[in-house]
Amino acid sequence: MPTLLPFVRGGATKKVKSAASSAASGGSSGSSSGGGTMQAFQKKFGGGSGGGQQQGPEQAAAALAGKRLIPGQGLPHVTLHTVQGGVIEVGAPTGKWQLIVVYRGKHCPVSRNYLASLQQIIYELDDLGVEVLALTADGREKAEAFLDSLRATTETKEITYRIAYGLKLTDMHKWGLYVSHPRNIRETEHPFPEPAMFLINPEGQVQIAEYSNSPFCRPDLRIMIEGIRYIEENDYPVRGTYGF
Repeated sequence: MPTLLPFVRGGATKKVKSAASSAASGGSSGSSSGGGTMQAFQKKFGGGSGGGQQQGPEQAAAALAGKRLIPGQGLPHVTLHTVQGGVIEVGAPTGKWQLIVVYRGKHCPVSRNYLASLQQIIYELDDLGVEVLALTADGREKAEAFLDSLRATTETKEITYRIAYGLKLTDMHKWGLYVSHPRNIRETEHPFPEPAMFLINPEGQVQIAEYSNSPFCRPDLRIMIEGIRYIEENDYPVRGTYGF
């Protein structure tokens, strides 16, 4: 199974210390022109840590932000295109179990390796009758490139589940996702969702909702598979509904 943190190497600690020393001495690891580029980027997308007033689509979505989905209710439907071709109405009941995996984007190596690991156990999900869909806020070009990198990572060089793209900011908030600003223009050029996973039952209800605000915390796929098997075999109810 691929290493989920491929960028962690022995020299990482030294780099962090070096960056901290530079910051403490008032130095900068980038050029003045790079700083100007980042300032322009933050002005356009409202990023940065300056606590400025929200702009554009963020302001419109602010009322929805932080409201997680209620277990047992339906996932708000979102219509997206898939890299493999065609359109899918995400959240619509199919009469089958659905596992929906939200990933950060092409820029995230942890997302790539996590989804490569998902492909390695896809046959078990197939046996359980679970349809799998991964989706992102990236556009088509980046989603296609991400799929190519996924295929290169897996042992069989294939991905058998669908990948949808183009998730909008308003839909991220409707689903209760944590959303991040890009750290710089090399990462990506738009706000993107942090990882999430939803298990939708055959009636179209949210059976399990798992959120993270960081790339480093994601459900254990082995535990998820065993959990789905237990739910199916024991007619296990939706949990976490107290107070709703």
